[in-house]
Amino acid sequence: MFSRARAFTEELLRENERLRFRVAGLTRELEQGTAEGTTREQLARLEEDVRALRKERDDLVERFRQVEATNREVAGRHQEIEVQNNQLANLYVASYQLHTTLNFAEVLDTIKEILINLVGADGFAIFWVEKTADRIARVADQGMSGTIPDEIRLGRGPLRSAVEKGESHYANPLPDPSKVDPAHPIACVPLKIDGRPIGVIAIYRLLGQKNSFTSLDFELFTLLAGHAATALFSSRLYEKSERKLSNLQGFLDMLTAPTPS
Repeated sequence: MFSRARAFTEELLRENERLRFRVAGLTRELEQGTAEGTTREQLARLEEDVRALRKERDDLVERFRQVEATNREVAGRHQEIEVQNNQLANLYVASYQLHTTLNFAEVLDTIKEILINLVGADGFAIFWVEKTADRIARVADQGMSGTIPDEIRLGRGPLRSAVEKGESHYANPLPDPSKVDPAHPIACVPLKIDGRPIGVIAIYRLLGQKNSFTSLDFELFTLLAGHAATALFSSRLYEKSERKLSNLQGFLDMLTAPTPS
């Protein structure tokens, strides 16, 4: 499309230049004809030719402007597609990284990188749902400077809806970023396994240059709701099993140790 538009633009420019010279030539002929006493019919014909050529030139100029506008539109669309392709690539890399480790802390770090670099979150926390389901425990946070307590009892609000009903929440419009309420984040994403929330991502503040959530953000939240939940659950289960296996092995070693004589 770029090549065709460029070729057409160059053709219009050449044609416009040719018509400009033709108009100038006819104008000179008209002036010379007037000076030399050309007949009225010849003058009228020359004037008609000049008007026709000027109209054709104006039409070409208008077409050139339309092509130029189309070029700008195509260039803008091309840039949007490039951004989307880059974001999709980042999305793929992010989903892949979530499942490359069974270390709980490394999975949390990957989720934090996704929230910072892809979503543009400036302040957020990741919570784990306790067995009693009436409170959530903070397992990680970023940019909150200790304002998020270790545990939050679920009252009314988006956090309770995320834990009890598995419902996401997105504030629109965004509230004042200087006023942070741990119980009322601007975005709340439940992390679900088989439809049961095991954790919650709570975003409290976005980066300064970002004033709203985008369609890609919602795609990322959907990814996190499933993939991040699976990665967190698997890594936590693996670490628990490793501890139990280590304790069991220690107990067996103690039982099978030779009795000193």
